Amino acid sequence: MAILRNPYAQRYPLWLKGNLHAHTTLSDGELSPDDTIDAFIRRGYDFVALTDHDVIANPNEAHFPQILVFAGVEHSAQQHILRVNITGTLPHDLSYQSVIDLTLQEGGLVILNHPNWGENFDHWRDSQLLHLQRYHGIEIYNNVIEYLEGSPYALDRWDRLLSEGRQVWGYANEDTHRVFQMGSAWNAVNVRERSKEAVLDALKDGRFYASTGVVIEEIVVEDGYYRVHTMNARELRLISLRGQVIERVSGSKATFSLSKAGVYARVEVIGEGEARAWTQPVFVE
Repeated sequence: MAILRNPYAQRYPLWLKGNLHAHTTLSDGELSPDDTIDAFIRRGYDFVALTDHDVIANPNEAHFPQILVFAGVEHSAQQHILRVNITGTLPHDLSYQSVIDLTLQEGGLVILNHPNWGENFDHWRDSQLLHLQRYHGIEIYNNVIEYLEGSPYALDRWDRLLSEGRQVWGYANEDTHRVFQMGSAWNAVNVRERSKEAVLDALKDGRFYASTGVVIEEIVVEDGYYRVHTMNARELRLISLRGQVIERVSGSKATFSLSKAGVYARVEVIGEGEARAWTQPVFVE
């Protein structure tokens, strides 16, 4: 067994918590852009992206030294694409691949939103997810879909992509529209410093975990083992090809052998109630 790609090969002591999908009164959110940022600051978030539908918020970042604020947009054509760290919107008549490519040219982060939204659980079809190239990942959890048709989770779609060898990351986002959603989901990045550049690099490279309530303190992948330590888990599971559970361990930490993994391995962490966390996949052969 050899590791082909390990997003946790480089480790840093600093973890920062943030939300990448938030709406304000510029589209269909409850709070103004400034009030949205203030609300995330009060909840201990280190970074946030304001991603209104087809309009970009431009708050004065100097007013918010406590938090890193990314400009973003939810490109809301028939299917929705999250574009983070960009400067402008794009026409709806562009192909989805063109939207991805133009966002990458600008140095942005590209995430395909809530794949299992809708009565048929197919906001994004499998054929589209497999056909499109170079996007960074998908939302494996989207809180607002808890209150709409479909499923807020897209772990099934993620495992299908990973099983095909697609190296895409899984993000947990609030898709914040109302205050009560704040604190429901986040992505925690492992970074060398507190800067937008460092956060963006980690989000693109997979050096983060996604969470709905479980806090992970350490992720180490080396010498054929995948080790995860948490603050508040009751069980950890090693997931591999086609979503199968290779091993499960009770408690708040686990060290898994990668010897039985095929194509990829990721860790799913179970907390109390609905709290979960998901590490990013390590690719093996």
